[in-house]
Amino acid sequence: MNTFLAAVEFEALKFRRARLVWTVTALLGLALPVLAAVFTVAATAGGSSKLGLKAAAILTGRGWSGYLGAVGMMQSVGALMGIGFVVCWSFGREFTEKTQAGLFALPVGRRQLAYAKFAVILAWSLAVCVAGLVMAAGSGAAIGLGLPGPEALAAAAQALAAGLLTALLACPLAVVASMARGYLPGVGGLVLLVVITQVVTTFGAGAWFPYAAPGLWMGMGGAAAAHINPWQLILCIPVSVVGMAATGQWWKAMEVTAG
Repeated sequence: MNTFLAAVEFEALKFRRARLVWTVTALLGLALPVLAAVFTVAATAGGSSKLGLKAAAILTGRGWSGYLGAVGMMQSVGALMGIGFVVCWSFGREFTEKTQAGLFALPVGRRQLAYAKFAVILAWSLAVCVAGLVMAAGSGAAIGLGLPGPEALAAAAQALAAGLLTALLACPLAVVASMARGYLPGVGGLVLLVVITQVVTTFGAGAWFPYAAPGLWMGMGGAAAAHINPWQLILCIPVSVVGMAATGQWWKAMEVTAG
């Protein structure tokens, strides 16, 4: 257990120094809530401008519930992209920067090291999602939504859950980045995954596709959101667990290659 904690500290140190991590943190924790506030103002200001009409289509309700629903909707997409990039970087950088050979000299097993990476990523994801809601509280007050009521707490909890489920779904991308030995193939897998999600959703099967379910739950699919049940959301968890377990097993059996 002590070696695992040491691995977590080791990975956290690399994590804190990465510009990519800070950039994604700023985008998810600060920019998205502010953007949702801009859309909320545009939607509630009246008029028939293109921005206002598009913003009104995003909101699933009024007041705090509508605004926080928009935040959760954006996070369900932004978290997959942003956290997915970070997952690919965290695992792929060891091969791109030629540091994987040094992993064999560490006192901690490589599978434990992979799980330490996941622990840091998920802890950071939780912090980013919470920071986004804190920023949303300030932005909502700034645009005149008043004091949040019970409906706001329920909407905030739903947005947080959607963000965390999406963070879990980003973790299996580590398999691609690891097996392809670089973060760019992982990013390519992320792009392909987004395309597949759009296609599956278009054909009406998004509710049972884990990568589409959180966004639909937040209202991205309009009326389709009402058909998302807890079992469809729970599917996100085994997909993530299988992806992380497969990554850990691959790292355990990993061999150093020439070049």
